[in-house]
Amino acid sequence: MYVNGKPATAADLAPLALYNYGCFTSMRVTADGVRGLSLHLDRLRHDSSALFGTEVDTDTVRTLVKEALPEYPTPSPVVVRVTLFQRGLDMGHPTSTAAPDILVTFRPAPSEPPPPLRVTLSAYERDEPGIKSVGLLGQLQQRRAAQARGFDDVLFRDPSGHISEGATWNIAFVRGTQIVLPEAEVLPGTAVRLLRDTLPDHGFTVRTAPVPVDELGMYDAAFATNAVVGVRPVAAIDETALLPSGELTQTLRACWSAVPFEAL
Repeated sequence: MYVNGKPATAADLAPLALYNYGCFTSMRVTADGVRGLSLHLDRLRHDSSALFGTEVDTDTVRTLVKEALPEYPTPSPVVVRVTLFQRGLDMGHPTSTAAPDILVTFRPAPSEPPPPLRVTLSAYERDEPGIKSVGLLGQLQQRRAAQARGFDDVLFRDPSGHISEGATWNIAFVRGTQIVLPEAEVLPGTAVRLLRDTLPDHGFTVRTAPVPVDELGMYDAAFATNAVVGVRPVAAIDETALLPSGELTQTLRACWSAVPFEAL
């Protein structure tokens, strides 16, 4: 763990642990670079302004990420998380517009594609869905409850009965050659935004529309997306089977592989 380029101390991390006020982005870093790096940096810039009233210096972020990696270009893919917070945050008066501190952490990236997800529906809306906040209590509580019931994860529906997003991922539905993204208040994930550009090259059309819970059976398949794994098939949502065929899964993964890398 590094804060502003130096090994993190307990004192550095205490405000983050005690107040849980901040934002982050997670990206898969390889020797080739990062898919969607510009989107990750744009997210940090936007969320920094929203939470701290000031933009983070994204050139500094890039430098700190490279310096934090023990060897770069990295021989094996890693997941890098960049967290923005303020060490001088006053919980009673959180009005400082000082530039945020930059915490960089990393871990090995998964080497194999994860298995299809079996998820359960739950009524839930995140606070400030347009911000990738470090405040994950609600999402993890919902995930924990789903896994206690034997599911892999949870998928949220909003008060109108429409599908929105997963706990830490977006979802897309397939009907023939049409990809439908739920129209709802969701975090605009980097992976799904990148896939919108490559899916048409493989014969798909992409649109955003409401996805009512009671119409899930109208779709042929579903898949989850995030920046770490790219595309992950969804086997079922409660009792509705939606597992993509092997051929479709390969095609969707090819769409993700076609997303270009950006150098750090």
